[in-house]
Amino acid sequence: MQISAQNVRFIFGLKLKQLRAENNYSLSQLSALTNISKSYLNEIEKGKKYPKPEKIGYLAKALNTSYDNLVSLQLGKQLAPISALVKSDVLNELPLDFFGLTANDLLVLLANAPIQFSAFVDAIIRIGKEHDFKVESLYFSVLRSFQEMNNNYFYELEAAAKKLRKELILDAKLTHIKEKLIQLLVTEYNYAIDLDGFKNKPALENLRYLLVPGSYPTLLINKKLSFTQIIFILSREVSFNTLKAKKRPQTSSWIETKSFEHVLNNFRSYYMASALLLDERSFTKGLVDFTKKTIFKPQEVVTLIKETTVSAEAFMLRITNLVPRYFRYSNLFFTRYNHSLNNNTYTLSKALNGAGLSQSNTNHFEDKACQRWVALETLSRFKKIQEEKPENSTICSIHKIRFESSNKQYLVISMTHAVLPGNHLNCTISVGFLMDNRFMAQTKFAHDPSIKEHTVTYEWLKGQTNVYDSISNTPILAREQELVSLRKEIQNALN
Repeated sequence: MQISAQNVRFIFGLKLKQLRAENNYSLSQLSALTNISKSYLNEIEKGKKYPKPEKIGYLAKALNTSYDNLVSLQLGKQLAPISALVKSDVLNELPLDFFGLTANDLLVLLANAPIQFSAFVDAIIRIGKEHDFKVESLYFSVLRSFQEMNNNYFYELEAAAKKLRKELILDAKLTHIKEKLIQLLVTEYNYAIDLDGFKNKPALENLRYLLVPGSYPTLLINKKLSFTQIIFILSREVSFNTLKAKKRPQTSSWIETKSFEHVLNNFRSYYMASALLLDERSFTKGLVDFTKKTIFKPQEVVTLIKETTVSAEAFMLRITNLVPRYFRYSNLFFTRYNHSLNNNTYTLSKALNGAGLSQSNTNHFEDKACQRWVALETLSRFKKIQEEKPENSTICSIHKIRFESSNKQYLVISMTHAVLPGNHLNCTISVGFLMDNRFMAQTKFAHDPSIKEHTVTYEWLKGQTNVYDSISNTPILAREQELVSLRKEIQNALN
């Protein structure tokens, strides 16, 4: 395929910038080493100029690479999606108007934020595979790709949480954390906190919280929430303010997604709140201790989470933050499925793949099939337990599972609970680990013979017609009509 001269210049510029960063050179330092002016190097990195062979040789020598590698159109793993993009005509087919951009705008952005742009491209490719081009799906897929490219670990957010822990003088047991968070919000950020915020707003009773913005913002919290849920909402509000996030959702992001910045800031606040409540060092030590157990006891996990001040979802997501970094293991996935008891439908509401998992179409299908089976199994089991013991709030399950035509097996740990009392919605949160040699060597309880094994078959998949995820071409359950009246009530409350 013929590649335009403009795109060749862009790829060369990206590669030059990447190699310069890897060698920790400033433009001035590279200029001194190659005798090429700083302004000309800047033009090259922006894709506006292409150097002559003699200068390419100087650059290759200074950057400790070969001439052939520097002029190659192949980019590293993080930027590989960009290489595929500029070699094709797909830029003209993307729904760029979602972002108010044109194809030319995107090519210019490559020079300024190549890694972030690569995440964007990877998300576009994934959306194409999953046949879902809704605006909010685009935003969340971009975020998901960005998380996966960074192994879902963000040093600056960990550092911000650590600093805040020190300022609040939090001990290991997070003593008086509710009072400390409320005091910080009230005194530092002029908040008013209403812990029974929906008493005169029955139409909003299924919301967890609503922020009424202004110079003196009011945080309305649902009185149905548990202590853990309230603590997390307060922690997120503190995080929003600490991170100075100006554009942010006023309530749960699934209600209304206005822009990618809303989605990104929502994620950043969630991550920082989790890091604040689950200290990086202590949590990692706890994971190490747990992997040394030879027998897996589900109730121990339930008890462990109850001893923290976070939800099962935040706890499980924290595993995806720290296992890739400290265990050097990225062959994992995270999913959250919701089960609506009103119409008996199952919907995938959140997913994340570790960087070590293959993204091929075949593996994507097989992994989703395993994830779907675990979700339906755990949610069905939980529904039966609910009917017998309504007071049972959370159960833990563990399975070893594979797809019938695959030689890969996953160990999946799931936490299942009701989303809110009385709203007829349950959810299951799962973290799955590819059971390769490294995982088996690091995790003693993976050898526990009492863990049940299951194989998912094509025949089973054919019988599942009430599940909405990316295995089939069935679109995600339409919910816009259901949200119209809720958005109206939220707007009335905000006004």
